[in-house]
Amino acid sequence: MEVRRIPSEDWSDLKRLHSVVYTSPLASADVADGDAAAYSGAWGVYEAGTLCSAMMSHEFAMMHDGAYLSTAGIGGVGTLPEYRRLGHVRRLFKAVFADMRDKRQVFSSLYPFSFPYYRMFGYELVYSQNEFTLPLDSIAPRGRAGSIELVLPPADGDDATTDEREAGSDAVKRIYDSFASLRNLSLRRTDEMWRRRLRPDPYKEQVYTYLVRGEDRRAGAYFTFHARPDGPHSCDLDVRDIAFVDIGALRELLPHLAGFHPRAKNAIVRLPSDVPLDLLIGEPYDLSHRRSAAYMARIVDVESALRATRWPDREGSISVRVRDDHLDWNDTTFRVEYGGGDSRVSHAAGEPDVSIDVRALVQLLCGYVDGESALAYAMMESRLDPGRLRELFPAKPLYQNDAF
Repeated sequence: MEVRRIPSEDWSDLKRLHSVVYTSPLASADVADGDAAAYSGAWGVYEAGTLCSAMMSHEFAMMHDGAYLSTAGIGGVGTLPEYRRLGHVRRLFKAVFADMRDKRQVFSSLYPFSFPYYRMFGYELVYSQNEFTLPLDSIAPRGRAGSIELVLPPADGDDATTDEREAGSDAVKRIYDSFASLRNLSLRRTDEMWRRRLRPDPYKEQVYTYLVRGEDRRAGAYFTFHARPDGPHSCDLDVRDIAFVDIGALRELLPHLAGFHPRAKNAIVRLPSDVPLDLLIGEPYDLSHRRSAAYMARIVDVESALRATRWPDREGSISVRVRDDHLDWNDTTFRVEYGGGDSRVSHAAGEPDVSIDVRALVQLLCGYVDGESALAYAMMESRLDPGRLRELFPAKPLYQNDAF
């Protein structure tokens, strides 16, 4: 048995494995030109030369307290049925965690099929999706201001409109970058990620992106939607992506949704944790809200994560005993000295101020849970009072809307 990277000559076997594991039809197992982006981070367990278990480790940059940090996105985890319950996924994580450390990746994240399963490897819930169903007749279309315009990617040989198309797509990217900079967990979108979002042929796929401009012609928001049928003569606007530079821009966007499609009854909108949509609706009873657990993360390098975290401006310090059953470099006591926007992190001895498992620590540092709540829910032990913990570990705006 060996654990190693899956070379390109074995990608056909990887495709067959995923077809079996995920019971999905496989059009072709042949290796294609575009496979490198999907499979270059693949790891596998081999028994007698047979690929029997696999895991993908994608390289991303994730927003954390105002700066992007290197992050490993885990996906495509699966084992052939005849090789299950033999510890292969555990072997894969051991190898991939070591690779993450070599690459100086600070966090790792994933979309779980089971939260208890991935807790065994140090991951924990850090994001719950906030999905709102907004009846469009609760918004007055006559309140519309400014304008909207369809965003198309630049097309080869389309010289007459290439400049306009580039201007629109560039504006969308700038809005997202501004939006993401304020919210932890957001990924820095690569050119390839944007190519998938700004579809080459939105008319064929019926997924459209619209840019919202204010009365001053400044682009302040955008939304991407698909008209999802909801009966023979009606539909819902499934807003698959949305971003805005501030709440004012979101306020300007909503009336455009209301008057957008003559047969649309509702808009389904997924918003960041810090946006209470009910404050923008005249009749909050009209609005329904579904919060669903969606995303897990773990800290690969606690020292770097502590250093990158935003701490109070006034000078102070805290010592944190971290328990990590998988990564011994995390399983120790750290001392953080902070003040004036800077921080120093070192190893420490003596009784700590806080004792916490690495799974609860990722929730605190990302801001999914504040320090006072973590203490109340017995997620940690602390010598500090609840108010001090809330100051050190506040809840933070969160958003994640990129699959991998």
